Amino acid sequence: MSKRKFGPRAAVVLLALLLGLGTQGCAALTGLVTGAFTGAVDAPAQVYRYHRSYFDRNPIYWPFNVFLFVPVGIVAGPFVGFGKGLALDIQWAFLDQVSYGRVFGSYRESSVWRPYTIHW
Repeated sequence: MSKRKFGPRAAVVLLALLLGLGTQGCAALTGLVTGAFTGAVDAPAQVYRYHRSYFDRNPIYWPFNVFLFVPVGIVAGPFVGFGKGLALDIQWAFLDQVSYGRVFGSYRESSVWRPYTIHW
């Protein structure tokens, strides 16, 4: 019996890490490190952004949004933050489509501080 030491999933994870750490920028690493905190803020905010009219008509939804999506944001935030940061690094380093002033110095859609905003 042969044991596989390096499977396809490990190759994908290694490739993502190398791309994230090997680019000129550091949004992927920042997203990974700060993802729990920024995810706790951005996950319920993103739910509100998508369902603004429901929250305006029914303020009773706010406690459910906070109690449900803050823990989700904390747990999944580092992974989502790393993914968004990696995408921003690639856009900056290889495609020249985004500036780091917009990534780190703003709270716009293309900011690393908004990990759950996956469209920009």
